[in-house]
Amino acid sequence: MYVIDGVFLTRRLTGIERYALNMVRELDKIVSPGEFVLLVPLSYEKEIELKNIKLIRYGHFKGYLWEQTDLPSFIRKHKAVGIFLTNAVSLFSPRGIVVLHDISLKVNPELFSGSVRNIISMLFWRFIYRVIMCSKMRIITVSEFSQSEILRVYRIDRSRISVIGSAWQHMDEIDPDTGILDKLCLKKGDYYFGMATAAPNKNMKWIVNAAYQHPGITFAIGGHRSENILNAGIPSNLILTGYLSDGEAKALMGNCRAFLFPTFYEGFGLPPMEALSSGADAVIVSDTPCMHEIYGDIASFIDPYDYDHTKLDIKSCAEQEKNVFLSCYSWKASAEKLYKILNC
Repeated sequence: MYVIDGVFLTRRLTGIERYALNMVRELDKIVSPGEFVLLVPLSYEKEIELKNIKLIRYGHFKGYLWEQTDLPSFIRKHKAVGIFLTNAVSLFSPRGIVVLHDISLKVNPELFSGSVRNIISMLFWRFIYRVIMCSKMRIITVSEFSQSEILRVYRIDRSRISVIGSAWQHMDEIDPDTGILDKLCLKKGDYYFGMATAAPNKNMKWIVNAAYQHPGITFAIGGHRSENILNAGIPSNLILTGYLSDGEAKALMGNCRAFLFPTFYEGFGLPPMEALSSGADAVIVSDTPCMHEIYGDIASFIDPYDYDHTKLDIKSCAEQEKNVFLSCYSWKASAEKLYKILNC
């Protein structure tokens, strides 16, 4: 029996959690009843529609404590194999398969220094990485770039690592809420859009500088973390939207002049793909190996470290070009690849 670590269902849905959720949904369509269990804390109250994977509430704790106590207890009790889809593993049961999306906290310490909390988080995740590398766990990562980084830093056997990328079909389930454009006084094709998070690698400062240097163009940054991106002033042509529903975010992605993604470092970099699948005609991403691997000829590239020359050269995508690009990625294919690895 395979036991999927379902603690991600108790967290806010970001890129890593979306990966886990969509992989579980697609696995559910191809596995046999009783073959998989999705284990969640006893306190988890919501439901997830599954046919063949059984959701079981179990344990006494929540969050990381649950992951390190109740989850391994269940795995040992049932002599099961763990499947960890969101980087973390149970330290007392490091066996099975783990999806390690990237090792940014290992290779980019300068991005996560500063507060005591950040330093503790960095040390914790580095310890998790080390446990994974010293175990016999099979590792999945989301890009060839991320695979090369893991092999470069930890020098483990290449046969332990497989690449299974993200996808975009979850965006088809979201209805765009175009009312957000009227609310923010935005018109289709007249603004640049980016999504803010608390992660320092996302580099929202680049968008702020671009707004300063292009006062005649409107920029918008969405997300409930957007108010924290700058300690100083905000240019008058930059709109911080605050929290957005999925429908509002999709509408802003689909109607923007270009979606901006000036990240320093990614394991995959899903948001530009979500934007293209939502109707965006152009994406501007960082000139980094991972972004070139994923977005190739379909994106325009910028130097994320150059705040004095924030160029906005746009390469618009024809509809057929977008369709060809998007057809290369699917949650169904990713889940099938994972299932095949499990049965090797």
